Amino acid sequence: MKKLSFIPILILLLVAGCTKDFEEINTNPNSPDKVTNVGLLLPNAIRSAVNRNYESSYDRGSIAANLLASDYASNFSNWARTDASGYFLWSYYDYIRDLNEVIALSEEQNLKNYKGIALVLRSWMFQNLTDIYGPIPFREAANAKLLGISTPAYESQEAVYAGLLSDLAEANGLLGTGSETVTGDILYAGNTGNWKKFANGLTLRLLMRQSKRVDPSAAMKKIVDDPTTYPLFASNADQAALEYLADIPANESPFYRSGNGGTDTKVTRQLVDYLKTMNDKRIYVYALPTPASSAIDANGNRPDPSKFIYMGDLNGIGSFPDNNVTSPAGMLWMSIQYSPDLASSKAGKGIMLSYSEVQFTLAEAAEKGYISGGSTAAGTYYTNAIKDQFAYYASRIPANLGTSYLKLTSADITADDTYFKQSTVAYAGTAAQKLEKIAVQKWISLYMVGYEAWSEWRRTGIPAIPVGPVGPGYVPRRMFYPADELRINEANYAKGVTLLGGADDLKTHVWWDN
Repeated sequence: MKKLSFIPILILLLVAGCTKDFEEINTNPNSPDKVTNVGLLLPNAIRSAVNRNYESSYDRGSIAANLLASDYASNFSNWARTDASGYFLWSYYDYIRDLNEVIALSEEQNLKNYKGIALVLRSWMFQNLTDIYGPIPFREAANAKLLGISTPAYESQEAVYAGLLSDLAEANGLLGTGSETVTGDILYAGNTGNWKKFANGLTLRLLMRQSKRVDPSAAMKKIVDDPTTYPLFASNADQAALEYLADIPANESPFYRSGNGGTDTKVTRQLVDYLKTMNDKRIYVYALPTPASSAIDANGNRPDPSKFIYMGDLNGIGSFPDNNVTSPAGMLWMSIQYSPDLASSKAGKGIMLSYSEVQFTLAEAAEKGYISGGSTAAGTYYTNAIKDQFAYYASRIPANLGTSYLKLTSADITADDTYFKQSTVAYAGTAAQKLEKIAVQKWISLYMVGYEAWSEWRRTGIPAIPVGPVGPGYVPRRMFYPADELRINEANYAKGVTLLGGADDLKTHVWWDN
């Protein structure tokens, strides 16, 4: 009986020991409750958001824009609420949560450069979200940890755009004024000057996109007339594009190991027809030759590339009639499953905002009189945009493609004076014809850039996208809200639909698309 008296004491000692070590044992060192090194939060937010944007362009965005053809996704009746977090970027709120923390910590520690970077990156994510959905959770979003808000309110797209323009202006003022050295910046390696250019180029994107609703003239002139305060990209060398690396799989292009076999997704007939009509050599980057025209013959030889055929397919027709006679996307976006020898883990970049897009926006702004210079300046911006597009893609051609069956080198991707003198390209004609040329070239340039080509088509109506017989009979104007919003944020979701001004379906137009 006396021996039993030791048991309560032993239990107390064990409990005390467990309690002492409980917090240490149950704290994940890889996910601390409080981050003190702000730079630790940037790499995952940048890489994951860019990869999701890049992949989603292939899976949905470029299909809605009729740059890529899909036997499944172009039946828009297949678009579902369950796709929102993946294909349609609602998962961006996970990264916005981290950026909210970067901003809060930066304010506490007076880290102006970090705050500026986070504001630009967060603005880009919110811009993608609101352009896809319309009204979205904005100022209260992803703040459960910081503010205790788990059911954030929706705000109108007009309010979101105004807030983003304000955030970008603040970022432009902050960047370069901090004394801290930025770490964790896998996009620009801490170059705050390039982040300022990104901020101002993104501002121009927003101003043009809402231009049917809000006159952009004063805000655009403020940027264009003061390049010292509001610098813009000088070429593709400083555009916002994530460079992939071949060191470890996490740093590779998301397409490299994707399993993309080039059978259920092709380039579209509309894109190929435009490129052929303009004798545009970007076709050799955007597309591969049809399997039938480039196949190995009985003697083990392939045809000369001059014999290759490039042919697009149609969206909204269901299963493709013959995969062998239409072209997959170009090798920059192919996987090792498709071509173990030629697929590249780093040739393609994850483009967020390109120099060419900014130049096309300025061309449109000058032609419409939003900024000074008129049609002469517009022609210069237009030409700069196209030339840089060719230069960018020429720089991304891996050397091994030159010795492959494609025999494709950087020298093959050029736009000389002959190209620009063609009636389909030359910056000439009526104002309406010039604006159409800007819109078409901009649409082509936004190949595989998230949902931007689709958004530009919704804004301009150019080009006229054909509607296939399989599907709802229209091209979507927006995406459904995710199913979880109806379940866990029902009241605010209902207010969001009211702000949308129409049903939560694919046909309702967002604010700037009215």
